[in-house]
Amino acid sequence: MSPRTERYLDLALQGRNHWWRYALGAFTIAGSWLVLGLLPFFILARAGFTDPVFDYIGVNLSIFMMLGGLGVTVKWIHGRPLMSLVTPFARFDWGRAAYGAAIWAAIAAVIVVSEHLLFPGRYYLSFNPERFFLFFVLVLALTPIQCVTEEMVFRGYLMQGLGRLTRHPALIAIAGSLVFTVPHLMNPEVHDHGVLVMAANYFAIGLLLATITLRDGRLELAIGVHTANNVLLALVANYEGSALMTESIFTARSLDPWYSLGALVSGALAFHWWVFRRSAGSPPA
Repeated sequence: MSPRTERYLDLALQGRNHWWRYALGAFTIAGSWLVLGLLPFFILARAGFTDPVFDYIGVNLSIFMMLGGLGVTVKWIHGRPLMSLVTPFARFDWGRAAYGAAIWAAIAAVIVVSEHLLFPGRYYLSFNPERFFLFFVLVLALTPIQCVTEEMVFRGYLMQGLGRLTRHPALIAIAGSLVFTVPHLMNPEVHDHGVLVMAANYFAIGLLLATITLRDGRLELAIGVHTANNVLLALVANYEGSALMTESIFTARSLDPWYSLGALVSGALAFHWWVFRRSAGSPPA
């Protein structure tokens, strides 16, 4: 285990780590998301709001409930600062998050352009200026919070907790990615394309985020990658039947799960090579 990885996992030592605290913490986080998180959908449905924009708002408000549960868990159950889920340093490194976002955005652009060239006609122009700018504001306001929350839960709280059970980075990354995959199996894409291939897709992105977090010894790179991925999906190139339908500039007629899986694996390898290509193992500041 590298010193960076060990330092990141040891952030859990700042708090109280009895097994029942993790059980109660997991219950609090999941309950906040699955129970309290249903309230926005219930309220919007009762009010008769069926537009996709309200679905997008509802999903993100449910993540806000998860963030609240995470805050209660970390501060009151474990007695540690929320920032300890992110970094061993005093401040959030915005430059590192932006670096991760920029590299993944470049990789994603290559993936989408390659798909368009390999499968002509799969993407079509769906730009609707009025609707697009409404979603543009919502996506930029809500998506970063959603991604930060998921990263702190899965790559922060979960993986640091797993680090109390094993010090093997590969086991921590695999176990954390399996847990990350499970809630995503509720997405409609699973029904449309099959459990195995979609589970492999979710596991692949989870494993990318887990490995770069452990390798870098902090969470900012993963936050940048996750945010760039979701923002580009929502605003630039979405697909019909997506779990979150938005007004993107381009839309694919359907998701190709096998192309997506291959692209994720290739993109993950490219990201690791580029970011950690120096012997010091860190991106430029």
